[in-house]
Amino acid sequence: MRDLPRAVADTAVGKEVEVVVIRKGAEERKTVKIGRLEDGEKLQASLKSETGPESKGVVQKTLGLQLTNLDDELRKRHKLKDSVTGVLITAVDPASAAADKRLKAGDVIVEVMYEPVNSTDDLQKRLDRLKKDGKKTAMMLVMNAQGDTQFVVLPLE
Repeated sequence: MRDLPRAVADTAVGKEVEVVVIRKGAEERKTVKIGRLEDGEKLQASLKSETGPESKGVVQKTLGLQLTNLDDELRKRHKLKDSVTGVLITAVDPASAAADKRLKAGDVIVEVMYEPVNSTDDLQKRLDRLKKDGKKTAMMLVMNAQGDTQFVVLPLE
């Protein structure tokens, strides 16, 4: 993993290279095209402006987590059953308490303090209410793609 950034930096922009990815213990060979970071940022910015701020898949960051509302496309991508409701974790800050609790992208926050959450706005309102009430932590019920659930307590920073 430490060699990857150097290998990418030494490769010409636009060149296609083969990389080996290990997923679930199995090696997969993929061909990737090297691009400029600035190009990716411009593309991401243009995609955000096309979807607009009122998009159903709005992404919020809180507690070291990047969160989005569940939709059919995300359910299919993360192999989640239709019956699963909650807020999808799309990224975890590696330096956060959430990473220490082994939360990962693809997990779904189902409840906060025994109350179901159905959207990122709903989750944020519950966290704000806990902070207002002087609480220092939030207990969440989190489900993974296999349907296993666990309670996770995160500090309200």
